[in-house]
Amino acid sequence: MRHLALLSLLVTASAFAADAPNAAREKAWKADIFPMLENSCAGCHGKDPAKKAKGGFNIMTLESAAKGGKENGVGITWGNAAKSSLYTLSELGATKRDEEMAMPPKKAKSEPLTKEQLAKLKAFIEAK
Repeated sequence: MRHLALLSLLVTASAFAADAPNAAREKAWKADIFPMLENSCAGCHGKDPAKKAKGGFNIMTLESAAKGGKENGVGITWGNAAKSSLYTLSELGATKRDEEMAMPPKKAKSEPLTKEQLAKLKAFIEAK
């Protein structure tokens, strides 16, 4: 019986340890990342719950942003910004506004992320 209790304690401790990085990501998302994306992205990608998010890509939560949309693959590939559509399309929006996939599109009213904001987004995605 004592072994079973010890095993249960170890499994519970492992679960809490595994959730620590997720909790840190969620905290960083809410404090630093979402506020900057809200200005550039939320108008088309989820701010108004009555409207369908463009491309099925909703950035209102970390979970939905990481999932991505219907058209451009995974929103966040942890550890690899280059494989994360959230980063790559935002980078196009900041550096090559005339590209068809640039986000936000050139015709949008919102401004693209700045170089500093892109660096912050990249560091967030690539953090382990």
